[in-house]
Amino acid sequence: MNKLLKRLLLGLAGLAVFWALGRISANELAKSSVLMATALPGIAGLFLAMPALRRRPGWFSAASLGIIGLFLLDAAIKGFLRDYFGLRPNPVLVLQAIFNTNPAESSEFFRHNGRDVAEAAGLLWLTWGAVWLAERRLRRSEVGQPAPVWRWRGVAGVGSLLAIFIALHFNPTMAKENPLLFWPIRYLDYRDQMAQAASMEENVARNMAQKSEWQVRYHGPERNTVVWVIGESLNRANMSLYGYERATSPTLEAMRKDLIVFRDVVSSEPATMASLMKMLTPADLNDPQAWNRKPDVLMLAREAGFRIHWLSNQPPNDGWLGLVSRRADHQVFINKGAGRGENNFDGNLLPALEAALQDPAPKKLIVVHLLGAHPTYDMRYPSQYARFDSLRDSVAERLENADRSAWIRQLRNEYDNAIAYNDYVLGSMLRLTMNDAREDNASLLFSSDHAQEVGHTRNHAGQSVADATGYEIPMLAWTRSFTGKSPEEKAQLEYRPYQTDQMEHTVLGLLGVDSVYYDARHDILSERFVSAHFHQLRRINGQPYQPRTLRYNEAAAQGQ
Repeated sequence: MNKLLKRLLLGLAGLAVFWALGRISANELAKSSVLMATALPGIAGLFLAMPALRRRPGWFSAASLGIIGLFLLDAAIKGFLRDYFGLRPNPVLVLQAIFNTNPAESSEFFRHNGRDVAEAAGLLWLTWGAVWLAERRLRRSEVGQPAPVWRWRGVAGVGSLLAIFIALHFNPTMAKENPLLFWPIRYLDYRDQMAQAASMEENVARNMAQKSEWQVRYHGPERNTVVWVIGESLNRANMSLYGYERATSPTLEAMRKDLIVFRDVVSSEPATMASLMKMLTPADLNDPQAWNRKPDVLMLAREAGFRIHWLSNQPPNDGWLGLVSRRADHQVFINKGAGRGENNFDGNLLPALEAALQDPAPKKLIVVHLLGAHPTYDMRYPSQYARFDSLRDSVAERLENADRSAWIRQLRNEYDNAIAYNDYVLGSMLRLTMNDAREDNASLLFSSDHAQEVGHTRNHAGQSVADATGYEIPMLAWTRSFTGKSPEEKAQLEYRPYQTDQMEHTVLGLLGVDSVYYDARHDILSERFVSAHFHQLRRINGQPYQPRTLRYNEAAAQGQ
């Protein structure tokens, strides 16, 4: 067993090198270490435990080096993909790139990324070479030593480790970390996802109403640009724009006189996909499957002659949302990670927005999908926005007095940092829209898909299905067509109650697109908007919504 322990320590040391250099995460290191700690003694141990194989020490050495080499190769590949794609790369995305490429694109890839490939390969060979040299030294030191006597306990130990290694594969997460199974399992996932997407697309096409039934008419100006920014996981209670004590939205506050800041908006769902299905399509709380048979906003905008841009820091090809985004004339995805839990800063979308605004098309719909303040919060902002870390203020004291744990208090600080960075990003997008669309009738609409509970009502951080903290979101608009309206009109507009399952009506109103799917009574900017409908029918988690934050009052109506 001493021989096995020495080889295992060599392998774990090799993995630790990749972790120390940031090539694999602590989570990946832990999973790979567990697998190696059972695989190497369990498999290589057979060459020591079985008398027929014990006489061939070269086989034991080769088995040990082979197992270690597989894990190091896996770490090297993950490290390269981490550098190229971002944190925890999505293997399905990689497979899509592999299977949808051609020789010219492959040649270009290696030309542009040859240095990174060479760096990853060099680290692999250096690490594996060091392990190989150490293994040779161990093997030489063991020559001439009397062969240990393997008793039944040793054999049982090897067998138990091998059994544990096999049993670990019943856990799908651990099975996917096996270097031999990592890519085959991901390839099967890739095939399943492609088949599901094709099936969904066929189903939508089969059920969708005919275009002649849409009755699309455009009644807007000759030039019209609408930027629709969809935020992620933002709770308006954490924005100083809505009265929060911390200065989390100074940029938007400085622009306040130009903005319509809606005070009483809730999302229809506490999760991204379900919420977006109702924001982008005629689906709502009463008819949640309407997305499958009625046209979404992008379909109607295209039918009305709009050129559509889809700019996103969310994962590409994300089920139903992937189908919708592919309707755009131009797509930009900067998130190359595994999902909403990782990757890029939203500010990296600003150049793409600037380019889209400069598109000469007279009518443009630009959808911008942010990562906002999605967990993990500290991955949402660059270090210079870590403004509230370890801050002792009234917010920190209130959380402490409410017996929130130190962990939740830290997450609140990180969440507020992410809100502050979102303020910078959204403010920059507003300025770009105001400046780059000077000749157009231009508008920008912003709201979050849902909110987050971060120590507001209990010791919890994340989505909140059961109470209002998971639904109370910010929503604001800037539109050139509203310029010059009185403070009274603006105040009355801002306190209209709303729920985002009717958002497509507001977007269609900004676009100037009329159809059988547009109802001005559900367009929050329309003169025909019906407040009573939303006062009576808003629901969260199947129950009537009871507003608990800012309410309409006469002073606000007078702009005071």
